[in-house]
Amino acid sequence: MTHISAKSANDLQIHLCRALLLRGDEVSPRGMATRELLGVTFQIEDPRDRLTTLGARKWSPSLAVAELSWHLRGDENVDALAFYTPRWREFADSYGVVRGSCYGARIFTPGNNGRSQWDNVRNLLKRDKETRRAVLNFRGEEDVSSLTNDLSCTNTIQFIARDGKLHAFTSMRSNDAIWGVPYDVFLFTCLQELMALEVGLEVGRYHHATSSMHVYDRHYAVAHAIAEEEIVASGHMPRMAAVQAVRALAQEEKLLRSKGLRSTRLDDFGEFCMELLSRHKNIALAA
Repeated sequence: MTHISAKSANDLQIHLCRALLLRGDEVSPRGMATRELLGVTFQIEDPRDRLTTLGARKWSPSLAVAELSWHLRGDENVDALAFYTPRWREFADSYGVVRGSCYGARIFTPGNNGRSQWDNVRNLLKRDKETRRAVLNFRGEEDVSSLTNDLSCTNTIQFIARDGKLHAFTSMRSNDAIWGVPYDVFLFTCLQELMALEVGLEVGRYHHATSSMHVYDRHYAVAHAIAEEEIVASGHMPRMAAVQAVRALAQEEKLLRSKGLRSTRLDDFGEFCMELLSRHKNIALAA
């Protein structure tokens, strides 16, 4: 087992790459050379310090915000994500649908009773602040039995409220330290903060556990460069202030991407996200 206690997303990635390069075993799932650690856990003390600003990583904050917006809409179509990076099309089926990583569709889509997983978990936390049953499930039976281009890497997120703070616990079957972790941390800490806002709690620690943490050989050079970095900049974001403003981000991203327009002002968190989106090379702001 490997455990990392980090202050921020930047801090986490440096220590994670160091651990993988120092102690990772060489394996080749699906014929791809990989360095892997089994049973990795980490925690981030300040979930709002979620932006990756490491020079060696060249992370895309606009893609991270676009993915958050996509999930908030409960979207499954790949086009909105491929706008920011064509690589997303590799995970879609022949109809352009993302079958496994459409986390938002799984947790925000209403069921037969008109309520979504998100609604049920939020209501449970409001009824019983000390519940241990507040779990969002990202997987279905078909994730195991069906052939697919995209198999959900995330199993569950559990929220536990203690001492006025909402802590999050993510469980994953598999995690790519270079491509996956920076975006996973961004998305899941945003969901943690949104749930905390909806139930009237402060944001607690973010906890993460994965069966396989790995780096592919094509990313060894990047991993080495990250491992050698020292943290020089903060990746802290403004706090979410209003639930409706966060939810409105999903539609504002769509309008900005498709027409280069804005329709309403958001809270500080939302405006910060819109600024990140506007920097993307494919965004053409309307005159």
